Amino acid sequence: MSQPREISDLTICRAFFAAWVFVYHVGLYLNAPAWLGPLAGLVRHGYMGVDGFFILSGLILMHSHPEFRAPKMHAPLPEFRFPPLAAVLRFYAKRLGRIYPVHLATLLILAGLAAAGLAAGLSPRAPQRFGLGALLENLLLVQGWGGDHFGAWNYPSWSISTEWAGYLLFPFFALLITYWPAIVAMQFAVITFPILGFLYFFFGHSLNLAFSLGLLRFFPEFIAGIAAWRMAAMVADSPSWRGLFLWGGLLLLLAGAVVLGDLGIVAGLWSLLFALYLRADTGLPPLFGRRPLLHFLGELSYCFYMSFAIAELVTVQLFRHLGWQPAQETLLFAAGMTALTFGLALLLRFLVEQPCRRAVNRWLSPAAAPDAPDAPAPSTPSLF
Repeated sequence: MSQPREISDLTICRAFFAAWVFVYHVGLYLNAPAWLGPLAGLVRHGYMGVDGFFILSGLILMHSHPEFRAPKMHAPLPEFRFPPLAAVLRFYAKRLGRIYPVHLATLLILAGLAAAGLAAGLSPRAPQRFGLGALLENLLLVQGWGGDHFGAWNYPSWSISTEWAGYLLFPFFALLITYWPAIVAMQFAVITFPILGFLYFFFGHSLNLAFSLGLLRFFPEFIAGIAAWRMAAMVADSPSWRGLFLWGGLLLLLAGAVVLGDLGIVAGLWSLLFALYLRADTGLPPLFGRRPLLHFLGELSYCFYMSFAIAELVTVQLFRHLGWQPAQETLLFAAGMTALTFGLALLLRFLVEQPCRRAVNRWLSPAAAPDAPDAPAPSTPSLF
C-alpha cells in the first residue's frame, strides 16, 4: 500500500466540517431549520462538525507520525519501547506551533474589542465570559479540561483545548495501538461507540458536550480515528469494503440527521473518513477530484473556525446598536457573519498561521550542511 503524504479528500473534509459548524451557529440566530425543509436536520446537528475534526485528528496524526509506532519485529509482540524524549518534545512543539499562534491572536483581538467596547460605553451580552480566570485558562489551553467558564473568550477554542490534551497523550496512544495486532485496533474502534452511546443517552440524547464536558466527547472519537489508521491494512485493498464504508457512512450520516441523532452521525463520519483514507492508501485518485478552491478552504478551515465567534460578537453588537433583529434581517446577518469570518480567517492565515508555522519548522529543522542548498520543508497534513 502506498502512503501519500497529503490526502486531498481529507483536507477538503475539513472545509465541510468548519462550514457545518458555522452554518449551525448562524442558524441559531436566524431560526434557519424552520424553513429549510429536509435540510433542517443537517443544520440542527451542525455542531457535529467538531466530531469530524476529532476523528480526523487521530487518523491523520497516525498517518503522519510513524516515529511513534511500535517497531515491527518477528516476535508475536514487539518490544514495548517508548519513543525518545526528543521526538516527543519535537512533536509537542510542532503541534503547539500549529494551534497556539492563531489561538493567541484571537484572544488579543477579543481583548482589544472588549477594551474598545468599554471605552465606547458598550458591554458584551455576557460580561462574565471575559474574566481574568477564564483568560488564564485559555492562555494555558486548559479551558476545555473541566473548568466552569462556559463559553469564555473565544468559545470555539474549547475544542482546541481538548485537541491539545489529545496531542499530549498521542505518542502513548500511537505506541499502544501499533503494539497489539490490528484486530485489537478494531476492538478499540468498536468499543468507542458504546461509550459514545452511553454519553448520548446519559446527557439527554445529545453529544453536544462542550467546555467542561468536552474531553468526554473528544477522547472516544480521537481514539476511534487512531484505530481507523491501524485497521486500514486489514481492508484497504478490498473494493467491496471501501464501497461499504463509503456508502454506509453516507447513509448513517443522513439517517442520523433525520432519525438516528448524534450517535448515527458520528458513526457515519467515522465510516466516511475511514473510506476516504482507504481510497488514498491504495493510491486511488481523490474522490472529490482536484478542487483547488475546496482544498484552499480546507487549509483555511482552522482560521475560519477560530474566527466565527469574533465575527458573531461584532455582528450582533452592530445589530443591537442599529436596533435590528437577526431573525428579521436574515440575509444581511448571514452575509455580515460570512464576510467578517472569511476576512478575519484570511488575515489570520497569512499574517499569523503561515509565518508562525514556517518559523517553527525552521527552528525544529536539523541544521543544513554548509554547502547544501536549502530544501523546502515537507508539507504535513494539517488538522485543527
